[in-house]
Amino acid sequence: MVTISRLARLTLLTLFWANFLNFFDRQVLAALAPLLKGYWQLDDYQVGLLATAFEVTYALAPLPIAILADRWLRRRVVALALAVWSGAMALTGAAGSFAALLVGRAVLGLGEAGYGPSALAWLSDLFPPSHRSRAVGVHDLALMVGSAAGYALGGVSGQALGWRPVFILAALPGWLLAVAVWLLPEPDRGQSDRRAVGLGEALRPARPVPLATARRELLAVPTFVVMSLVGTLINLATAGLIYWLPAFAVRFHGLGVDKAGLLTGALTVVAGAAGVLSGGMVADRLLRHTPAGRLLTLSASYAVGFPLALAAILTRDTGLFLLLATLAVYLFAFYLPCLAPLIHQVTRPELRATAMGLCLFLIHILGNAPAPALVGRLSDLTGDLRLGLVVALFPALLGAAIGLWGTRFVGRDTRAMLSRL
Repeated sequence: MVTISRLARLTLLTLFWANFLNFFDRQVLAALAPLLKGYWQLDDYQVGLLATAFEVTYALAPLPIAILADRWLRRRVVALALAVWSGAMALTGAAGSFAALLVGRAVLGLGEAGYGPSALAWLSDLFPPSHRSRAVGVHDLALMVGSAAGYALGGVSGQALGWRPVFILAALPGWLLAVAVWLLPEPDRGQSDRRAVGLGEALRPARPVPLATARRELLAVPTFVVMSLVGTLINLATAGLIYWLPAFAVRFHGLGVDKAGLLTGALTVVAGAAGVLSGGMVADRLLRHTPAGRLLTLSASYAVGFPLALAAILTRDTGLFLLLATLAVYLFAFYLPCLAPLIHQVTRPELRATAMGLCLFLIHILGNAPAPALVGRLSDLTGDLRLGLVVALFPALLGAAIGLWGTRFVGRDTRAMLSRL
């Protein structure tokens, strides 16, 4: 029986709250978008650019920060990331122009870019391979709860207090949590993998891998390439949907800003939380039967969820919209506990933060960054936000198909990683 240490559980709990703030601070803008649109007299394209400003820095910054994390203490990278993005929230709340809003969101992207690769590589050294998807599922439960809180509290608080206090108040807990993260101990790199295959503790200290060597090694792993492509297509589809969902509920289902935020938040936390936990359990169970269990789980979930999401966008019945959207969010959330454990499954411990940094760079610069503004541009050109969301959804179906095809590579790549331990 596998024993999970107290340190692993404490670290997971602390990073759960860090990830909660990560996504609360990110998604609160979506709930406040109608208020910002009216305050600054923005068109949909400009509202979309606020998300794109975040996504561009979030795409460009992870790789260099992840390279630092593979050479330094990851807890310090995570703590500094928390401090920077909390400062960005305060900066956004104090913005005196649309340009300052863009700068605030860009700095938020810079801070949050330092979190994911470092935190997930840290967790992989605390939890054995057989339990990683479940651990990441718990960690990413905070993604759903934080996003839901951002939608719900952002909409309600924004309606009651105005948009500026919401951003400023959101900055305070991040600075406190940064101190707690800085004080946590950190395990040796590769510790959990070596124990899982009977090697005990590390036989020699992990040495930094030169950047050119790391890039060549990662791009020579077919599973890594497939997962980067699948993630790009999936995020190109879902980033626009997530960002515009509250505004869609306001325009097409007649909801107020506060009610749209509450309903979107409730949908996200219930369906998304169930999805990340279910996805983690399904992926770890399938892993007992096939090394491709994680890629199979996330690809199948998008293949099944695509028609549900499409129907949710097209229906004019509010009750049916909420039901179909809930089912789609549930299935789409299976992706989250599979991504990092799959990347770590085929890359050696010395490269895991770098691998996630490179993967996130590709996913966000090609997928997340353009999606909100593209949907907004289609909405402006056609006068129909629904059409923009429908067009944005189709890359998810292509991503699911490529993922199912790519399952053939995972077993070989996993064995190659284990042979290097």
